[in-house]
Amino acid sequence: MISLLRKIDSSLMEIPSGDGVIAVSNRLQGRIFCAIDGMLIHRFDSALAEAPSHDKFNNIGGNSLWPGPEGGDYAFNYLPGTEWLVQPAINSKESVSISLPDYGATIGKDLPLRNRKGMEIELHFRRHVQSLDTSRIASDYSLRTLGYRTLDMLHPKNSYPTEKMLFCAWSLEQFPGGDQVMAFGRMRGDAADGINTKYYGDPGKRLESERNCFRLRLGGEERFQIGISHEAGPELIGAYDRERSLLVIRKTWPQEGLYFNIADNEQPGGPFSAADSFSIFNGGNLGFYELETIAPLQLGPGNTCGPSLLWSETIIMQGTRNKLVSCFEKHFKMPGSFLA
Repeated sequence: MISLLRKIDSSLMEIPSGDGVIAVSNRLQGRIFCAIDGMLIHRFDSALAEAPSHDKFNNIGGNSLWPGPEGGDYAFNYLPGTEWLVQPAINSKESVSISLPDYGATIGKDLPLRNRKGMEIELHFRRHVQSLDTSRIASDYSLRTLGYRTLDMLHPKNSYPTEKMLFCAWSLEQFPGGDQVMAFGRMRGDAADGINTKYYGDPGKRLESERNCFRLRLGGEERFQIGISHEAGPELIGAYDRERSLLVIRKTWPQEGLYFNIADNEQPGGPFSAADSFSIFNGGNLGFYELETIAPLQLGPGNTCGPSLLWSETIIMQGTRNKLVSCFEKHFKMPGSFLA
């Protein structure tokens, strides 16, 4: 319930949206959580939020912002000689409020980081959150809805050469998972050609494509992840949770820039062996999934690192299956059979 968030963060920022609220928490590192009629939509580990670890990853849930890549030569989740980790600036450092207009909130913090090459960097992180008008969807399909837009920005404090440093803004939005959840996506190109299955794990027969759309059955015991190449022109990803009568859609703006491989593996093909703007993670026995959006890096003079700017939208809808399928087909132009 949203009351648990209020208990943990007495300064929780709540932005009205449709039939619910968008909650932005500085205490929880700038995470975003949404609720419809008081019921939390995102995964939220309240016990861990109340008593976070000092030396392990605090996987609290919600929509968090990470710097990519996770693995490979430029990894932020592996330092020289270490196992997988999440650095303190991401894992535990609180954000602060910068501005609080009526329609949203802007928060930020400075991120001192190192990468696998041992290169140190300081990034300015800014997250702007504002409500989206979903009233047309709500009225046309008799659904309970809310929506929000984010602009996530990572700006380098100094000049860093790209041969020693790559980074991108990466939004990981986490929801309760299970066998009842079907993920999906749509792109301009052929879906079978636009999907990257070389993160880790194998979705196997859980992944099906039909022309420019795909669906992915989540749940089970195994963890796996897929990406969608920005060159395939991806337009949206999302998930349908039949037990919670919930439909989630995520979008990000296409933009020019330097896309690179963010995957949590050794990246044997090098940092430019993949270039995804969306990703879907199935947590398997962890009991959650993630809908992720990924920005490119903008280049500065002389192949130095410029900023990375990520525009994303999330629309959340609840209602009867028939109403959700109708919205899925007519408004989002997706095959209704995907929600069978």
